[in-house]
Amino acid sequence: MKKLLLILSLSALFTTCGFAQEKEIFGSRLGIGFVPQYTISGGMRFDIDRSISKTSNQWLIFSPQVYMLTGSRYGHEIEELSGLGLDVKHKIYLKPNSMKPQGFYAQYGIMFQYFSITENREYSESYTENGVEYYGVEEGSLNTKLYKFGGNFHLGYQWLVGDKVYFDVYTGAGIRISHNNHNEGFDTWYNNYWVDYGYSGTLLDAGFRVGFYF
Repeated sequence: MKKLLLILSLSALFTTCGFAQEKEIFGSRLGIGFVPQYTISGGMRFDIDRSISKTSNQWLIFSPQVYMLTGSRYGHEIEELSGLGLDVKHKIYLKPNSMKPQGFYAQYGIMFQYFSITENREYSESYTENGVEYYGVEEGSLNTKLYKFGGNFHLGYQWLVGDKVYFDVYTGAGIRISHNNHNEGFDTWYNNYWVDYGYSGTLLDAGFRVGFYF
């Protein structure tokens, strides 16, 4: 009888430990991160990581952005720039039999950005003379509203320090499609480089993140 009680007690202990371990490994987690390279464009991006599966190491990442800038950037003399953005990505860690957010991963997602830019520059202006519409070139302060859509695919590696702090590097490819309120087609004025505010086309995309998990 004593042996039976001992066996039952040990079984209950191991079962409790197993449930506790399962809860620790498969419990939902939330992370907050910062992407420093966005400051080059006058922006700040924060990442919100959320685990979405109890059986595989998958995450959703929401990346809100805000932009405020004056001065020279990417060949433009900007009087005032403000903007908002949001990226949404699905992230899958590639190491089997692990639920920790570390190691190699693949991720893909969509993005949207809006910019309001005021700059002193040359621009075309239409006017009518004798019933005929003409276009002339003017110079002055012009406000441009930009709308940028796109998608990304990344491969990356994330280091986990302890159980809380992470460092993450990634690289991959993307596509951008930009429009503004002055052109019917793609934006041309803010389309000098991959990182320019109105860039349209394919690009290489890379970055670095740092953050922590709750």
